[in-house]
Amino acid sequence: MKNITGFILLLLTALLLISMHQCVHEKRAAKTNLLALTDTVQHYTSALGTQTAVIRTLQTDQKQLKGVLLEKDKELAAVTKQYSKVHSVTKFNTVTRIDTIIIRYNDTIPCVFSREGIVKNKWYSFTFKATQNGLRIDSLILSNNTFVVTGTKRKWFLGKETVTTEVTHTNPYLHTRQLQAAEVRYNTPIGKKWYLWLAGGITGGFLLAK
Repeated sequence: MKNITGFILLLLTALLLISMHQCVHEKRAAKTNLLALTDTVQHYTSALGTQTAVIRTLQTDQKQLKGVLLEKDKELAAVTKQYSKVHSVTKFNTVTRIDTIIIRYNDTIPCVFSREGIVKNKWYSFTFKATQNGLRIDSLILSNNTFVVTGTKRKWFLGKETVTTEVTHTNPYLHTRQLQAAEVRYNTPIGKKWYLWLAGGITGGFLLAK
């Protein structure tokens, strides 16, 4: 009877320690994700002297990723569909703006004229003025959404898994010429390994049972 009571006490202690560890982890994750969901884009000057945008990163599992992001964004769902596992996904919107472009003719056209107009569609817009001396383009704007997805792909169900990164632009006039990607792997800290907590609970329960 004493052995059974000791075993039950041991088991309950181990389960309690694991539950406490999991509860603390889930609370921290929930707080971090709440901050990420309510965060706004900030900008600062990078080491290259250009502007950098920064925002907190949402941390989810595959199920949460689908519910929080993919079901609400058809484009994002489309570019991640071919992945068996999604490791990370980034979506951002960019607006390229050039105030003025002046093209002067080496030889003037032998007639005086002036033409002005506006060109505007889904992907770009600008105003222009053409004369016998050259062409002036003002307020050139290009808009684009970019998706960066890193994940695991398989050519078929039992095929070899390959980790790849894809960059997709919605603007058909933009192209990615060079791409380099790396994924950093970290060992799980000792304090976060569940089996060590289980071992600690069993040991503690065993000592209490004695």
